[in-house]
Amino acid sequence: MLQQQYEKHNLEMQPYHHYLAEYQKMDPRDISRQLEIPFDENTGLFQVRFMEKNYTVSHPDLEIHCLDEEDSQAVLCSDIHAKILLLRYFTEGDHMRATGNLLSYRDLPWGEVYYRQFYGRCIMRLARMFGNRLEEFKTVMEGLKGIPKEYGDMAYEFQFLEDLRLCFVLWMGDEEFPASAQILFSDNFPVAYAAEDVAYIGDVVMDYIKRM
Repeated sequence: MLQQQYEKHNLEMQPYHHYLAEYQKMDPRDISRQLEIPFDENTGLFQVRFMEKNYTVSHPDLEIHCLDEEDSQAVLCSDIHAKILLLRYFTEGDHMRATGNLLSYRDLPWGEVYYRQFYGRCIMRLARMFGNRLEEFKTVMEGLKGIPKEYGDMAYEFQFLEDLRLCFVLWMGDEEFPASAQILFSDNFPVAYAAEDVAYIGDVVMDYIKRM
Protein backbone atom coordinates (compact mmCIF):
# COMPACT_ATOMS: atom_id res chain seq x y z
CA MET A 1 0.00 0.00 0.00
CA LEU A 2 2.80 2.44 0.90
CA GLN A 3 4.58 1.63 -2.37
CA GLN A 4 1.36 2.35 -4.33
CA GLN A 5 0.90 5.67 -2.52
CA TYR A 6 4.52 6.61 -3.24
CA GLU A 7 4.20 5.74 -6.93
CA LYS A 8 0.93 7.68 -7.24
CA HIS A 9 2.50 10.71 -5.54
CA ASN A 10 5.54 10.45 -7.85
CA LEU A 11 3.35 10.32 -10.97
CA GLU A 12 1.60 13.50 -9.85
CA MET A 13 4.76 15.37 -8.88
CA GLN A 14 6.67 14.71 -12.11
CA PRO A 15 4.32 16.74 -14.36
CA TYR A 16 3.94 19.35 -11.61
CA HIS A 17 7.68 19.99 -11.44
CA HIS A 18 7.98 19.94 -15.23
CA TYR A 19 5.35 22.62 -15.79
CA LEU A 20 6.50 24.61 -12.78
CA ALA A 21 9.97 24.82 -14.37
CA GLU A 22 8.40 25.99 -17.65
CA TYR A 23 6.32 28.58 -15.78
CA GLN A 24 9.36 29.90 -13.93
CA LYS A 25 11.23 30.46 -17.21
CA MET A 26 8.42 32.54 -18.71
CA ASP A 27 8.02 36.30 -18.56
CA PRO A 28 4.87 36.89 -16.48
CA ARG A 29 4.01 39.91 -18.66
CA ASP A 30 3.81 37.57 -21.66
CA ILE A 31 1.47 35.24 -19.74
CA SER A 32 -0.68 38.20 -18.75
CA ARG A 33 -0.96 39.44 -22.34
CA GLN A 34 -1.54 35.98 -23.81
CA LEU A 35 -4.28 34.97 -21.36
CA GLU A 36 -5.64 38.41 -20.43
CA ILE A 37 -5.02 37.68 -16.74
CA PRO A 38 -4.09 40.68 -14.55
CA PHE A 39 -0.50 40.76 -13.28
CA ASP A 40 0.89 43.29 -10.79
CA GLU A 41 4.57 43.88 -11.49
CA ASN A 42 5.05 45.52 -8.08
CA THR A 43 3.85 42.51 -6.10
CA GLY A 44 4.69 39.81 -8.67
CA LEU A 45 1.14 38.45 -8.40
CA PHE A 46 -1.44 37.25 -10.91
CA GLN A 47 -5.12 37.64 -10.07
CA VAL A 48 -6.97 34.45 -11.03
CA ARG A 49 -10.58 33.32 -10.68
CA PHE A 50 -11.01 29.56 -10.29
CA MET A 51 -14.31 27.79 -9.47
CA GLU A 52 -15.83 31.15 -8.48
CA LYS A 53 -13.07 31.90 -5.96
CA ASN A 54 -10.45 34.65 -6.27
CA TYR A 55 -6.77 33.79 -5.90
CA THR A 56 -3.37 35.41 -6.05
CA VAL A 57 -0.64 33.41 -7.81
CA SER A 58 2.96 34.50 -7.49
CA HIS A 59 5.64 34.37 -10.16
CA PRO A 60 8.07 32.65 -10.31
CA ASP A 61 7.56 30.51 -7.18
CA LEU A 62 3.83 29.73 -7.61
CA GLU A 63 2.66 30.63 -4.13
CA ILE A 64 -1.15 30.47 -4.26
CA HIS A 65 -3.49 32.14 -1.78
CA CYS A 66 -7.27 32.32 -1.78
CA LEU A 67 -8.90 35.67 -1.11
CA ASP A 68 -12.36 34.25 -0.37
CA GLU A 69 -11.73 31.36 2.05
CA GLU A 70 -8.99 29.66 4.07
CA ASP A 71 -6.18 28.29 1.90
CA SER A 72 -6.65 24.87 3.51
CA GLN A 73 -10.19 24.76 2.11
CA ALA A 74 -9.40 26.26 -1.30
CA VAL A 75 -9.08 23.74 -4.12
CA LEU A 76 -6.36 25.61 -6.02
CA CYS A 77 -4.21 25.75 -2.89
CA SER A 78 -4.66 22.13 -1.83
CA ASP A 79 -5.21 19.99 -4.95
CA ILE A 80 -2.07 19.08 -6.91
CA HIS A 81 -4.14 18.27 -10.02
CA ALA A 82 -5.74 21.73 -9.94
CA LYS A 83 -2.27 23.28 -9.70
CA ILE A 84 -1.07 21.25 -12.68
CA LEU A 85 -4.09 22.39 -14.72
CA LEU A 86 -3.36 26.01 -13.82
CA LEU A 87 0.28 25.57 -14.86
CA ARG A 88 -0.78 23.92 -18.12
CA TYR A 89 -3.00 26.90 -18.87
CA PHE A 90 -0.28 29.40 -18.00
CA THR A 91 2.43 27.65 -20.03
CA GLU A 92 0.55 26.20 -23.02
CA GLY A 93 -2.94 27.68 -23.12
CA ASP A 94 -4.36 30.46 -25.24
CA HIS A 95 -7.24 32.84 -24.59
CA MET A 96 -10.36 33.25 -26.66
CA ARG A 97 -13.67 34.79 -25.71
CA ALA A 98 -16.47 32.23 -25.49
CA THR A 99 -19.35 32.80 -27.91
CA GLY A 100 -21.98 31.05 -25.79
CA ASN A 101 -21.91 27.81 -27.80
CA LEU A 102 -21.24 24.60 -25.89
CA LEU A 103 -19.26 21.55 -27.03
CA SER A 104 -19.41 17.93 -25.99
CA TYR A 105 -16.18 16.13 -25.12
CA ARG A 106 -16.31 14.36 -28.50
CA ASP A 107 -16.34 17.79 -30.20
CA LEU A 108 -12.93 18.65 -28.73
CA PRO A 109 -9.83 17.93 -30.87
CA TRP A 110 -8.82 14.31 -30.11
CA GLY A 111 -11.86 14.03 -27.85
CA GLU A 112 -13.06 10.89 -29.60
CA VAL A 113 -9.76 9.16 -28.72
CA TYR A 114 -10.13 9.79 -24.98
CA TYR A 115 -13.93 9.68 -24.78
CA ARG A 116 -14.30 6.27 -23.12
CA GLN A 117 -11.93 7.32 -20.36
CA PHE A 118 -13.76 10.63 -19.87
CA TYR A 119 -17.17 8.96 -19.97
CA GLY A 120 -16.29 6.49 -17.22
CA ARG A 121 -14.35 8.86 -14.99
CA CYS A 122 -16.53 11.95 -15.27
CA ILE A 123 -19.90 11.59 -16.98
CA MET A 124 -20.87 8.33 -15.25
CA ARG A 125 -19.59 9.68 -11.94
CA LEU A 126 -21.81 12.74 -12.31
CA ALA A 127 -24.82 10.52 -13.06
CA ARG A 128 -24.13 8.32 -10.03
CA MET A 129 -23.68 11.29 -7.70
CA PHE A 130 -26.76 13.30 -8.66
CA GLY A 131 -28.92 11.40 -11.16
CA ASN A 132 -31.81 10.98 -8.73
CA ARG A 133 -30.90 13.78 -6.31
CA LEU A 134 -31.80 16.85 -8.31
CA GLU A 135 -32.46 19.11 -5.31
CA GLU A 136 -29.01 18.38 -3.94
CA PHE A 137 -27.55 19.01 -7.40
CA LYS A 138 -29.40 22.34 -7.56
CA THR A 139 -28.00 23.38 -4.17
CA VAL A 140 -24.43 22.54 -5.19
CA MET A 141 -24.74 24.32 -8.53
CA GLU A 142 -26.19 27.42 -6.89
CA GLY A 143 -23.20 27.36 -4.53
CA LEU A 144 -21.02 27.61 -7.65
CA LYS A 145 -23.18 30.50 -8.94
CA GLY A 146 -24.37 28.22 -11.71
CA ILE A 147 -26.82 29.49 -14.32
CA PRO A 148 -29.81 27.20 -15.07
CA LYS A 149 -29.97 25.87 -18.62
CA GLU A 150 -32.82 24.17 -20.47
CA TYR A 151 -31.12 20.83 -21.07
CA GLY A 152 -32.19 17.43 -19.75
CA ASP A 153 -34.18 17.32 -16.50
CA MET A 154 -31.83 19.84 -14.89
CA ALA A 155 -28.69 21.62 -16.08
CA TYR A 156 -26.40 24.37 -14.87
CA GLU A 157 -23.55 26.26 -16.48
CA PHE A 158 -20.75 27.51 -14.21
CA GLN A 159 -17.23 28.88 -14.32
CA PHE A 160 -14.15 26.66 -14.21
CA LEU A 161 -11.23 29.04 -14.80
CA GLU A 162 -11.49 32.64 -15.95
CA ASP A 163 -13.67 32.62 -19.13
CA LEU A 164 -13.74 28.81 -19.40
CA ARG A 165 -17.15 27.40 -18.48
CA LEU A 166 -18.72 23.97 -17.93
CA CYS A 167 -22.31 22.81 -18.17
CA PHE A 168 -23.50 19.78 -16.17
CA VAL A 169 -26.69 18.12 -17.47
CA LEU A 170 -28.74 15.44 -15.69
CA TRP A 171 -31.57 13.12 -16.71
CA MET A 172 -33.37 11.29 -13.89
CA GLY A 173 -33.56 7.53 -13.94
CA ASP A 174 -36.73 5.46 -13.78
CA GLU A 175 -37.73 1.79 -13.62
CA GLU A 176 -36.57 1.22 -17.20
CA PHE A 177 -33.49 3.40 -17.54
CA PRO A 178 -30.76 4.47 -15.12
CA ALA A 179 -29.94 8.13 -14.53
CA SER A 180 -27.66 9.68 -17.13
CA ALA A 181 -25.59 12.82 -17.51
CA GLN A 182 -23.64 14.98 -19.93
CA ILE A 183 -20.80 17.46 -19.47
CA LEU A 184 -20.47 20.31 -21.96
CA PHE A 185 -17.71 22.87 -22.46
CA SER A 186 -17.63 26.49 -23.59
CA ASP A 187 -16.31 26.72 -27.14
CA ASN A 188 -13.03 28.36 -26.06
CA PHE A 189 -11.80 25.17 -24.37
CA PRO A 190 -9.97 23.82 -27.44
CA VAL A 191 -7.50 26.74 -27.43
CA ALA A 192 -6.98 26.48 -23.67
CA TYR A 193 -6.52 22.75 -23.07
CA ALA A 194 -5.83 19.48 -24.87
CA ALA A 195 -8.49 16.77 -24.63
CA GLU A 196 -6.44 14.66 -22.20
CA ASP A 197 -6.20 17.65 -19.83
CA VAL A 198 -9.96 18.09 -19.93
CA ALA A 199 -10.43 14.62 -18.42
CA TYR A 200 -8.44 15.82 -15.40
CA ILE A 201 -10.61 18.94 -15.26
CA GLY A 202 -13.62 16.66 -14.81
CA ASP A 203 -11.83 14.84 -11.97
CA VAL A 204 -10.88 18.09 -10.20
CA VAL A 205 -14.38 19.54 -10.46
CA MET A 206 -16.09 16.34 -9.34
CA ASP A 207 -13.72 16.00 -6.37
CA TYR A 208 -14.44 19.61 -5.42
CA ILE A 209 -18.19 19.11 -5.67
CA LYS A 210 -17.95 15.95 -3.53
CA ARG A 211 -16.20 17.99 -0.82
CA MET A 212 -18.94 20.61 -1.01
